[in-house]
Amino acid sequence: MRILTPSTTRQLLAAIPQKSPFGARDHAAIRLFAQTGLRVGEMVGLNVSDVFHQEKPRHQVDLPAAICKGHHSRCIPLNECARQAVQDLVDFLKMRGFQANPDSPLLQDRRHRRLPVREVQRLVQGYRVQAGLDVRATPHAFRHSFASQLASKVSLRIVQQLLGHRFLASTEVYLHNQPGQLAQAVATLPAF
Repeated sequence: MRILTPSTTRQLLAAIPQKSPFGARDHAAIRLFAQTGLRVGEMVGLNVSDVFHQEKPRHQVDLPAAICKGHHSRCIPLNECARQAVQDLVDFLKMRGFQANPDSPLLQDRRHRRLPVREVQRLVQGYRVQAGLDVRATPHAFRHSFASQLASKVSLRIVQQLLGHRFLASTEVYLHNQPGQLAQAVATLPAF
């Protein structure tokens, strides 16, 4: 499992040329991946109305069942960083003359069509190479990183719900016990 540290993610983001035609879009999309743990198919399946309403980002994204794996809808709260990424994506659409009406795709290619999954994967791979990262960064690696960071802070059930996993066992892979944590747990046992 590939886990991207926050510093690795920042290094990848720094490699995106903001002045390139789609640099602002790609930068915002990667930040949204990192803040939500969305699958790449879910991300490209989003329409503007899923994350943006009444000229401002929503506080949660209600993923429609049609774009979710297993066709199980779920809600993901959007923190301040995720809402800023959404705002940046919508601003990009408007600035470039792309459709930004509610039923328009959030991620569009130069022909104003929904960005394909393979293109997003290729973009992330290209930025990984530009950044000189030795870690294999993929859109799914951002999902793993999101889950791993949360698993160390909140209940595994919460992580399960955010990721849309049907079984808790699927989420348990994100528990990474460090040797220090194991020693600390054993040290709390009463002496006999």
